[in-house]
Amino acid sequence: MKKNDVFTFTAPNGVEVTGVVTAIISSTKYQTVALCYAQNRLFTFYEHIAYDIETGEAESDYSYGEILVEYAVLPEYDEMLARYNDLEVAQAENINGM
Repeated sequence: MKKNDVFTFTAPNGVEVTGVVTAIISSTKYQTVALCYAQNRLFTFYEHIAYDIETGEAESDYSYGEILVEYAVLPEYDEMLARYNDLEVAQAENINGM
C-alpha cells in the first residue's frame, strides 16, 4: 500500500467499498497501517504481510480497522474515487461490448 492507491474492500457490513489511501501511518516488514478515505469517512486499514519461508515470496492479507472521522468531505479524494469508478464503468462497458 502507498499513498493515493485506490482499492476495493469488503466492509464489516459485507458491502464492497472503494477507498483511497490518504497516508501511511506506520510501516514495518510485516505490517502497514494506512489512513484511508471512503464514503465520507476516514478510517484505518491494515496490510499484514507474511513471507513464504521456502520461496521468500510475500503474501498480503488486508483488514479494516476503525472509523476515525465520520462526515468527512475531502474533495481531492472524492475526485480520485469518481475517476476510478468512471474508469471501472468504461472498462466493464468495453468488456460487455457496449
